[in-house]
Amino acid sequence: MREFLNTYGLWAAFLLALIENDVAFIAIGVVWKLGDNNPVTPDLNIFTAVPAAIIGALIHDSAWFVIGHMNSAAIKASRVYRRIGPMVERLAARFGPWEIFIARFIYGTRNPSSVFWGIQKLPYVEFAGLELLSLTIWGSLLTGVGFHATGWALKMIGKVEHKNHTHLLITAVVVAFVVVALLRYFNRRGIVKITKKVEAREHAAEVQDESPQDSELR
Repeated sequence: MREFLNTYGLWAAFLLALIENDVAFIAIGVVWKLGDNNPVTPDLNIFTAVPAAIIGALIHDSAWFVIGHMNSAAIKASRVYRRIGPMVERLAARFGPWEIFIARFIYGTRNPSSVFWGIQKLPYVEFAGLELLSLTIWGSLLTGVGFHATGWALKMIGKVEHKNHTHLLITAVVVAFVVVALLRYFNRRGIVKITKKVEAREHAAEVQDESPQDSELR
């Protein structure tokens, strides 16, 4: 992975993100920290690699959007959508199209979210705009996690292992994914709590609105 990114630069970042968003951004951060240990060749340029990965990730999510747009009935009947879809639908009902932004930070809802908004026939310009905003923030965050995870990995396996790039790379990526999993877990819990509180307030308001009517009937 390190050689791939250092050798092919922008195209490598783009292709990785086209396949898997999170891996691409984390890998960019890891490789940025490690460099290529070759004074002759330049290291990976973070300021061009991240935008390239964002474009690749946007195309990836757009493909799911198109699938939802063209195959809504089949997608709704799938097992994966039946499991994740209800949560996406609740978030969409609460936050509208901004659910696209929120889903980026919640584990398991990214692809179903793209499919959902394709099913809803959301204008693509609006979808792409919110995607670019969320990808810029989330991608930059993951790149930073990958960068710092490499430093933590060096401390874990010892700087003497720095030359053993395979061990260091694997350890850094594992550490980064643990951090990302924790972030998404707590994000999901936080969103669920907020949604429940808002629903409880709305329910209480509805009860209060109905109470005067009940009194008048009596």
